[in-house]
Amino acid sequence: MPANIDEREAVEAVLEVVRGCDIYGDKGFIGSDWQQEIINSTGNRIWTIKRCNQQRQVSSNLKRLSGRVRQRIEGVFHEIENTGRNPERLLNKTVCGFATHIAAKITAHT
Repeated sequence: MPANIDEREAVEAVLEVVRGCDIYGDKGFIGSDWQQEIINSTGNRIWTIKRCNQQRQVSSNLKRLSGRVRQRIEGVFHEIENTGRNPERLLNKTVCGFATHIAAKITAHT
């Protein structure tokens, strides 16, 4: 996703098909009005780590868990990019074949 596009637009498109889940996001998804809109439209709850200057903070355990999960996800993406074939250079002929190839790569690194 380009840096000049708000990530919330992509998340809203994904959340249209996901219902009633707890979604953990980074600080880019802070915003009580936006979070309430998501709860009302999809039933999904957005959990974020608060910024340092916000009054209500989350527990240190959630911060630690979020850091570990984020590190693991970013590590997997880094490994996928740097393995023999970069995802941008895969020569799959169908979307299903491409998705299967990516799923196999992710499974191999987790």
